[in-house]
Amino acid sequence: MHFKRSLSFVFALILLLSCASGEGFYDVMNDPYALPIDFSGGTPLDPVRIIGGTEYEDPTIRVTLEKGRHMECDWWAARIKIASPTQLRTVSAGGFNTNMTMLGTALAKRVNAVLAIDGDYYFYTGKGFILRQGTVYRNLLDGTTDVLLIDEMGDFQVIQNALPDSCSNYMNGRRIINAMYFGPALVLDGMPVRNVSGSNMAYDLGRQRMCIAQVGPLEYMCICCAGPARGSEGMTLQVFADFVASFGVKTAYNLDGGDSTMLIFNGEKINDVNNASSRKISDILYFCSAWNQ
Repeated sequence: MHFKRSLSFVFALILLLSCASGEGFYDVMNDPYALPIDFSGGTPLDPVRIIGGTEYEDPTIRVTLEKGRHMECDWWAARIKIASPTQLRTVSAGGFNTNMTMLGTALAKRVNAVLAIDGDYYFYTGKGFILRQGTVYRNLLDGTTDVLLIDEMGDFQVIQNALPDSCSNYMNGRRIINAMYFGPALVLDGMPVRNVSGSNMAYDLGRQRMCIAQVGPLEYMCICCAGPARGSEGMTLQVFADFVASFGVKTAYNLDGGDSTMLIFNGEKINDVNNASSRKISDILYFCSAWNQ
């Protein structure tokens, strides 16, 4: 009995010291597919493993694409399953301390992305919590915007109306690898957020929209809809939140939309391909392979 209590105490102490020292929960030494926490890309795709232009699978990643129509609006979605949390990454056009932009497809090709989406246009607001690949570039929160935190295990946490000092490199004992500042949250604990709105999001108008969602451990979805053109009406933010929740996701977060909305598979944009007004973007969030063939 005393031995069991002593063992429990030792385990708790080790866990406490690990969190306090900043080591977190992720055991990189036991992750055979771990990629460095930097801005290097993934391993090149094996073209043989691209199936019908809508699916890619190797021992470290599986991506499948879907499309459909909902309430007079076209939509596209990607389901992603990865082997290592390090395969969910971000990168910018020219560094997160610049305002450089480039075509999203070119940026996705540069890092060998299997699946990439537009990010949060990080330099547009001049504020927020900008943390990418483990490095904080800006911490200027004012309590008006939801922040998405992606930790070392690849799990999502949303801080609603994030206040100054409410976000940091470590949250709940885990290292934060990436943080997105756009929002708002669309789905929390599997339920659509009610009365969802956001500044400068045209929340009550039909628009082209994009989100990133977590389904379960190392399992995600990226979902976007068309804008009010080419036979679609777009979606309001509330309609989009309800629609995204219907996929059974656990957490979903709104990202930059409008003409920045890009779902990129194998270096090619697959959503709204007839939209000639797609703009250059500052950053992408992407999933890559970690398979050394």
